Amino acid sequence: MVTITEDEWQAIQAEMHELRTQVVQLSTALAIAQQRIEELEGQKTPPPPFVKANKPEKPKAVRKKRAPEHNHARRRSATPIQVVDHPITECPECHGHLSSVQVGRTRQVIEIAPPPPVEVIEHQIQRGWCSYGRKWREASLDLHDQVVGQGRIGVRLAATITTMRMALRLPIRLIQHWLATMHQMPLSLGAITDLLQRTAHHLKPVAEQIRNRVRGSPAVNADETGWREDGRNGYIWGMGTPEGDWYFERHASRSGKIIDDLLGEDFTGVLTTDFYAGYNDTPGGKHQRCWVHLLRDLHKLKELHPNREDVRAWAMAVRQVYDEAVAIRPHAEAVRRTQREHGERQIRELGQQYGGEKGHPCQTLAKRLLRYQGELLVFLTAPGVEPDNNHAERMVRPLVVTRKISGGSRSKVGSDTHMILASVVQTCQAKANNVYHEILRLLQSPLPQL
Repeated sequence: MVTITEDEWQAIQAEMHELRTQVVQLSTALAIAQQRIEELEGQKTPPPPFVKANKPEKPKAVRKKRAPEHNHARRRSATPIQVVDHPITECPECHGHLSSVQVGRTRQVIEIAPPPPVEVIEHQIQRGWCSYGRKWREASLDLHDQVVGQGRIGVRLAATITTMRMALRLPIRLIQHWLATMHQMPLSLGAITDLLQRTAHHLKPVAEQIRNRVRGSPAVNADETGWREDGRNGYIWGMGTPEGDWYFERHASRSGKIIDDLLGEDFTGVLTTDFYAGYNDTPGGKHQRCWVHLLRDLHKLKELHPNREDVRAWAMAVRQVYDEAVAIRPHAEAVRRTQREHGERQIRELGQQYGGEKGHPCQTLAKRLLRYQGELLVFLTAPGVEPDNNHAERMVRPLVVTRKISGGSRSKVGSDTHMILASVVQTCQAKANNVYHEILRLLQSPLPQL
């Protein structure tokens, strides 16, 4: 037991009294500060209109685990092609002899072989004099599976350059730099360009096969984008199917006659496009217009007129027609057909609501609904047809990227070359084929076919 003297006890009591006094003073100061804060909050002026309000942070979504079939990470237990032993026979500290030496751990290093220089293969064709025919006779030589046309470039190098140009979208100067740096292969820009043209000439029958398959498909997506040729404006017209067949042609015109010629007179499938008027009179078949373009325009309409309740209500009614149609897609054909008739009736009524009201913000889109009322819900009754044209948008995106890098082509031969190669390469990519191996196989075949 600790004994406290009288003097110590008085000192403790004095310290406690001092602490209580400080607590009272701090409490009074805190109350005054809180009152001042409330007064200042009441006097705060609103921020100027150009200052954006702070948005509340959204809770982070929990990331879903990927399915096992989507996990393609490299396994640590990969079979090595070379094993390097690091032996140890004595202790590095005391230099004593070690017994029971065994593998303690392993470490793998992944490396690639040095890029090989190009191989120059010389074919020596022997000849002999025929005394009977009085002529020199040469040994037969067939190099159709080794070179492209009558040139000197082999098919493997041609497939590599084509893959770098079309799949990787590299400029020709970078391809030239890569070949000279990595493979000690100096090629001029003209030689690379000529090789690509000869490769396209060899693959032209393959592009025609792709075009014929697109024409015979029950569902086709189409889109167009700009492509300059020798400084003159023009357009790339692209057609694609859900199966991954993509075909491109470059034309100077954006006339609707182009898509008519591309599809052919015998086309009987469903064509999905945006609302460009050039697609209005396509031959045969049916037509599905892109809902994504329509919904985007509806969203812009609401942003332009945020205080118009009639505009907002009308746009939401159009959106509801789309949502109901998408929700009914998994049902039986009879249900989908009934929903299509009901939805087209709703679209017609929504178009008539403001289609004739001049000056109303909804008039333009209402007239669009009336014009295309029979081409918005075809996807409900046509197998394989989607309500949007995203497939075609993704189809032309690589060409758009190439156009932004290079600005187009300098001649009709260059445009035709790029369109043929784009048709073949992007079809291979869409079908998940190895582009290099597929191009190599086609170049080695006298009659190439996908």
